[in-house]
Amino acid sequence: MAEFPALPLFTDAYLADTRHLTAEEHGAYLLLLMCAWRTRGCALKDCDRTLARIVGVTRPRWKKLRPVLAEFFDTTGGQWRQKKLTEVYRGVEARVAKNRANGAKGGRAKAVRSAKVSQPASVGASDGDGDGLGDGLGAGVPTKSQNQTPEPKAEAGAPDGGLDDALLARLAAAAGLDEGKSGDAAVVASWQAAGADEVADMLPTIARLRAREEGRVGRAPKSLAYYGAAVLEARDARLGAVSRGKAHASAHPAAPPKRVFDRDSVADWRAFLGDATSRFRGDYVSANWVIGRDHPVFEATSLGPDPRCSINHRIPDAVMNEYAAAWGWRRP
Repeated sequence: MAEFPALPLFTDAYLADTRHLTAEEHGAYLLLLMCAWRTRGCALKDCDRTLARIVGVTRPRWKKLRPVLAEFFDTTGGQWRQKKLTEVYRGVEARVAKNRANGAKGGRAKAVRSAKVSQPASVGASDGDGDGLGDGLGAGVPTKSQNQTPEPKAEAGAPDGGLDDALLARLAAAAGLDEGKSGDAAVVASWQAAGADEVADMLPTIARLRAREEGRVGRAPKSLAYYGAAVLEARDARLGAVSRGKAHASAHPAAPPKRVFDRDSVADWRAFLGDATSRFRGDYVSANWVIGRDHPVFEATSLGPDPRCSINHRIPDAVMNEYAAAWGWRRP
C-alpha cells in the first residue's frame, strides 16, 4: 500500500508539457509516475527489465520508449527520479510527520480536535521546464474542496471525549506494538473521528496487513499510521455495502404473507382464475387445477374436481355463471 495513496494531477499542466507524446508514451509515463509515488523515496530502480514490467511492454519495446521517457526523469545514481514528483512527495512527507508530532504533543484529550489530514500547498501552472509534470501535482492528501464527505464527530470513547486508552491498547496489541508509541494516539483518534468501527474496520484491517507484511518482509509495521488509509477504506466499503443493501431492500420489498383460499369468496375465485374471456387462461387453469406451493397469494390447497371433467359443487354459483360457458365447465 502506498504511504500517501492520493496523487492529484492537474490536467492542464500535464498536457502543456506532454502533448508531443503518443498514447502509448502517455500511458507509460503515467505508470512510471504512479509506481514511483508508491515507492519509498519516490524513485524507481534503473533496470530495463523492471521498468518494462512496470510499463507493461516487452524489453524490445521498452528500449524504444526509454529515450523518450528518460527526458522527464533524472536517471543518475542508478535510479529514475522525477524532479517535481519528488518535491511534492517530500513536502507531503514533511507535513504528515509534523502533524503526527503535533498530535502526540497535544495529548490524547485533544487528539480528536487536532488530528486532521494536512494538505501541502499546490504548486501553480506548468513551469516550462519540460518535465512533463510541470507544477500540476498538488498535495498527496485530498482537501475538503475535492468533494469529500465531511467527517463525522468522534464517538465518545473516554469520559472527556478524548481517545479511549483501552481502545489504543487493543489496537496496539493487535499490531504487535508497544502502547503509547509516538503518533499512534492521533492516528486512532482520526479513525474514530472518521467513523471507523473497531470490530468491523480497525482490528480486521490491522490483522490482515500485519500478516501480509510479516509474510513479505518478516516483521510487522512499526506504527499504526501504516494502517491509516486501509482502515478508512474498510470503513468506506462497509458503509457502502450497508447503503447498497438498504437501497436494494427498499427497491425489492418482501412479498406479503400468503393467505388461506376462501372457497366461498367470489373475489378469491376470481383472483385465482383470472380473465374469464381468455380461452388460453381457461386451458391453463384446467391443466393446473390446484393451488400449489408456488402460488404468490394463496397457501397451497385442493380445489376439488376439474369442472371441465366433472361437476364441482365447491364453486360458488356466481363464479359458475361467469366462467362455465366460456371455459366449458360442467354445470350442476
